[in-house]
Amino acid sequence: MNVMRPALICIFLATTAFGQLTARNPVDELKDQVTKALAEAGVPFSADQERQLALLIEEERQAAENLFGETWDFSQGPPPGEQQDQALAGIRFMYDELRNELPAYMTAAQRTAWESYQSEQDVAFYTEDSGDAGAGSGRIQQIRVTNNAFNVETGAANGSSGLREGGARTEVIERGGVGAYHGNFAAIFQDEELNARNPFADNKPPYYERTINADISGPIIQDRLSLNFAVRDNRRENVGTVKAQTLDGLFSLGVTRPVENRSYDTRGVLQLADAHSLHMRFQFATEDSSNENVGNFSLPERASRTKERNHVVDLREVFVISDRTVHDVRFIWRKDRSETVPFSDALGIVVKDAFTGGGSQNRSLINGNEYELSNLVYFEGNNLTMRTGFRGWRRSERSDSENNFFGEFTFSDLESYRAGKPLKYRVKCCDPLFKMSQTHLVFFSQNDFRLTPTFTLMLGVRYFMQTDLDDRNNVDPRIGFAYAIGNSTVIRGGVAIFTNPANFRQNKEFTYLDGTRLFETQIDNPGWPDPFSAGTVRPPTRTQLDPNLRNSYFFLPQIQLEQSFPHNLFVTVAFDRARGINQPRGRDMNAPFSESGLRPFPDVGQILQLVSGSSTYHHLNVTLRQRVSIFNITADYLYFHGVSDQAGTGGFQDLPVDSRDVTKEWGRHVNPTHTFNTSVNSRLPMDVYLTTVVGARSGRRYTITTGRDDNGDGVSNDRPEGVVKNSEVGPNYFDVSFNISKAFEFGSNGSGATGTGPRMNVFANLSNAFNMTHLGTPSGVLRSPFFGRSFNATSPRQIEVGMRFQF
Repeated sequence: MNVMRPALICIFLATTAFGQLTARNPVDELKDQVTKALAEAGVPFSADQERQLALLIEEERQAAENLFGETWDFSQGPPPGEQQDQALAGIRFMYDELRNELPAYMTAAQRTAWESYQSEQDVAFYTEDSGDAGAGSGRIQQIRVTNNAFNVETGAANGSSGLREGGARTEVIERGGVGAYHGNFAAIFQDEELNARNPFADNKPPYYERTINADISGPIIQDRLSLNFAVRDNRRENVGTVKAQTLDGLFSLGVTRPVENRSYDTRGVLQLADAHSLHMRFQFATEDSSNENVGNFSLPERASRTKERNHVVDLREVFVISDRTVHDVRFIWRKDRSETVPFSDALGIVVKDAFTGGGSQNRSLINGNEYELSNLVYFEGNNLTMRTGFRGWRRSERSDSENNFFGEFTFSDLESYRAGKPLKYRVKCCDPLFKMSQTHLVFFSQNDFRLTPTFTLMLGVRYFMQTDLDDRNNVDPRIGFAYAIGNSTVIRGGVAIFTNPANFRQNKEFTYLDGTRLFETQIDNPGWPDPFSAGTVRPPTRTQLDPNLRNSYFFLPQIQLEQSFPHNLFVTVAFDRARGINQPRGRDMNAPFSESGLRPFPDVGQILQLVSGSSTYHHLNVTLRQRVSIFNITADYLYFHGVSDQAGTGGFQDLPVDSRDVTKEWGRHVNPTHTFNTSVNSRLPMDVYLTTVVGARSGRRYTITTGRDDNGDGVSNDRPEGVVKNSEVGPNYFDVSFNISKAFEFGSNGSGATGTGPRMNVFANLSNAFNMTHLGTPSGVLRSPFFGRSFNATSPRQIEVGMRFQF
């Protein structure tokens, strides 16, 4: 917990040093107005009414807070006009809806008092600097608020379980041809003169980064068509370090890995009719990455280069059938191409946790196509919200990969390398061409019943199936609830099953090396430099899927407490226990018996099979949000405790120490036990914006290994006697970063409101502002010269400067 103390002190000082709240959530403003109006009329809310309103208010408060937070995100200076307008319009839309719902909770006398107050006071929507008419709620076609962590529309849970696809969110669907015209042009620059030297490098390599972003948006045909054009061009030279031990001594070098990204994006909304809109997106993107695979123990000769191209066509039709019912259908096509060319196809040499040399041998060409079709019927009534639909997804891929076609030697340590005694030699052959496709199909239905004003019951079911697995029994029931236990206090919870599809890459890894078309040969104790001059040649290795393999799933009970305090303070505490079943892991089904050292099938080598494992994860997540004076504060703490029987770092390619006894892999997960993050967005006088980000976490876990193949199974991952998986903990982490921006405004848009005219922002981003040394995870190989010591560190202090013009 020592690593957490500095971060906790920082957030404590930030929250106590400043006083009065200024920018409030509009839902709080409305609630205060209603409370004041009824109190002045002598007909205040009763305790029972306050309790009945608690759930409604908290639902709307969370949704508004998600959007309101966007207007207070100063991590890149003042928010872009289009983003801010959309958020404010969404808040206005929800504000109006909430104001219309409130009378249903009032007595006749209270409704009369509230109506009189509104007419006399001319109650207006509250948002700071919202003078743009484009921010009106008329630009919003629909807002979908989902505060259910067990939402059936997606296959994953929201929150601290790490399955963050689905769950609570606020989605704003805009109309076409409305709003204001907005544009942004940004240029960002960075070079080695602004950066510090990595402590694990003896040099500071030349560095250069520049980013150009530009976009323009607005109505092309009034009340009919809106378009947004965006261009992004980024060139950066990611800095890394090589820290290795060769026969010539310590090798320490700072290196750069240049990456060029370009994307061209067009988005549009065509309003076909008052209740019917077509949302379109077309994107073309490229990426060129050089000097890949270099860093840590990998020498510069291991470099390779990858070029990627991606196309996306995204079409979505939204049809508002009635005030309560919406039909939403979507089609997405993605086409991608990736080509990797190594600097050298030379023989590979791996000396365990000392150095890796030779060619990277990762030449490949991959062409893929993805198609996605989804359909949703959404109904929102007074006491029932329903979501019913389906989603289909298909990917087909053609790959030509020559990974390790020229062979690779592995040595247990430098002394073995000096003596010319390799541990093993591996080489693949023969046909590199591989084709594969996979299809997912999902049906779902969810009904949220408001049984009482203070209690909502959420019942859902989701069915999933996919090709390439003989598993058709994936029915996910989900039960959730939300209960207002008092004024401004809501408790949520439930239990659910979340089936995870076997991802494309996972199944590809275990069907690619089939043992006939493509196979791998391994020689134990081979000759040097001619591997076939000595040693024992194993029969070819092959990979396969377990014929009984089933889709993995999590059984997840969760409980969450939400509390709103005065002065715009919102706190959430959530706990869940995720029990993983059928979790994918690798296993050698032809591993040798420990007594005889013989394999069950002597004429066959390793049979690497994807099989099922299990895991258990516990998460305690505490989140705090507050706007105090000119500060918007978000703080998040996560406690994690996880165990699994997956080998190594938990990847499905990793093999266990003993494939005949996988219980030896049951142990702690590598993830940090404690993680803390906080950001403070500050709107200072004279249009100065400051964002401070503080991050801290305990060390990641790692495993001690001997560096040898002690049990003769062909894998050099054995542990010393009595040592369990991930028994050691690496260094803690603490970091502080800043963004500071100064805005210069050139008049207004004619509304008279400030913050609505053209602006130029100049800014600086300081990553690792205090140049702290963030040590990486130490080597766990006993025979490594770096055993027990960190051999790398994350980036030192980096400073980038830039400007952005927006209107």
